[in-house]
Amino acid sequence: MTEPTAELPSLVADHPDNPSVMIDVHGAHVAVPGSLRQPGVAQQRVYDPGRTVEHPGSEVHFPPINNGLDYLISVVEHLEADEERVSARDLKYAVLHLAAGAEVLLKARLQQEHWALVFKDPARASHDELVKGTLLSCSPEETVNRLQKIARVQISAGEAAALKKLAEHRNALQHYGLIGEAANARAVESKTAEVLDFLIRFLDEQLLPTLGQEAREALEVDMERIRGGLLQIRSFVKKRLQRLEGTLSAHRELTVECSECRQWAHLVLPDPNEKALLLSSCLLCGATMPSDSAALCYAVEFLESDPFPVDGSAPAYETCPACGGPDTLVRGVRTLADPERPVAFCFQCPGEVREPFELPAVDVGWGNVLK
Repeated sequence: MTEPTAELPSLVADHPDNPSVMIDVHGAHVAVPGSLRQPGVAQQRVYDPGRTVEHPGSEVHFPPINNGLDYLISVVEHLEADEERVSARDLKYAVLHLAAGAEVLLKARLQQEHWALVFKDPARASHDELVKGTLLSCSPEETVNRLQKIARVQISAGEAAALKKLAEHRNALQHYGLIGEAANARAVESKTAEVLDFLIRFLDEQLLPTLGQEAREALEVDMERIRGGLLQIRSFVKKRLQRLEGTLSAHRELTVECSECRQWAHLVLPDPNEKALLLSSCLLCGATMPSDSAALCYAVEFLESDPFPVDGSAPAYETCPACGGPDTLVRGVRTLADPERPVAFCFQCPGEVREPFELPAVDVGWGNVLK
């Protein structure tokens, strides 16, 4: 991976009156990176010599694939700043730019199939609107749908769900700001790694092979930068999971995948003194929810169940026969104890509820009952 180097002259002397400002070899005053910005004082920046678009005075030219890659580079720059100190601003632009990059790249592939497919209504497509950029384009969800059904691009249900969730977070940020689940830094990091991994494979398989050798080589610096950033983000997640390994290993049968960050870190511990809906949390990203919400989220995110079926099919969740918890039992849950074996799991008892299911004859409290 190309290491960024300073394009501007190095700083050589402190400003006599202000330690946050230094003087370069040409006598120009520049702000020290990381210091409070000084009015009228330029902030020194670091440029990657391999990326022309970062050079001062470079032309504004971002064709679709280049544009998408530039967004992804911005994502890794915002999220790899420090293992524990991703700022709210970093998080905000990581979400916005990841969503923008994904949309640009997916629509670039759709446009290769036929330019009219990027319009919301292809029957009313106008090439002039496409050239001018005034078109009303299809939604991110519809883009994925058309890639799957028309372009026959292989996008798994999990990948489609991750892209849809990302688009929802982007919309929430644009309209309401950085609040709620979109403001969970560690969940965003984990989801970013998932989407970046998909997009890198999408680029390698669907977009880069359509370019000439010279164009592919020109984009390799960007691809190396994104791959390196993905590895760095993954390493942060891995280190945090390693720190939690002792706690999670002691409760493997009560640990499931988190519906927010998609890591095996959601621990559902019983609280025998509390008969209200049990609150459980992911130890990695901190997502906390009551037992009925945890059951619903798991069923929808991992089992792709319809939360409100109207076709007569079984609901995504049901009343637990062991503890009587309403809407807290999900069939098909996998735990850290045996990730390959789906079980009937209650998020209120909590734990596996073994068949045959029988309603308790007496009040058994909230401790899990294994039949």
